Amino acid sequence: MKPSSRWLLIFGAAIGALAIVAIALVFTMGRPGGETLLPEDTPEGTVQRYFLALKAEDYVTAYSYLSPPASAKLTYDDWVRSIYTPTEKSEWKVTLGKSAVTGSEATVDVVIDVFRAGEPLENPVSTHHVTFFLKQEGTSWKITSPWDVWWLFY
Repeated sequence: MKPSSRWLLIFGAAIGALAIVAIALVFTMGRPGGETLLPEDTPEGTVQRYFLALKAEDYVTAYSYLSPPASAKLTYDDWVRSIYTPTEKSEWKVTLGKSAVTGSEATVDVVIDVFRAGEPLENPVSTHHVTFFLKQEGTSWKITSPWDVWWLFY
């Protein structure tokens, strides 16, 4: 075997190994079981459970964590219709960031990494920084904003 052919074979094997590792990471990141479930009666726990319900496609449960103002007139049916569900689903991972509670209102910063296959030189990860606003209703917390999840399918 010629030295140039040998280097080409080694280079091809290295690229193949990197592709396999990247695919394995995409399919294993964000899987349930690796993270601790936060208490449901906290703002962080509410946001975490909202995303777990979305990942499980349990839209009734996900909607139960929302509390849009009456002026928004966002019914469950309207909200479900607004959810874009592509035929080729993307993988995504949510990381909860800093939170702040002031009386009966709270904010939770969230980083959402969406993994999507694309062109060979295109970045397969799009990152979205979103702040969730919540209000306390009795002993539970409800998300007042945002209500849409467009960044999961962008």
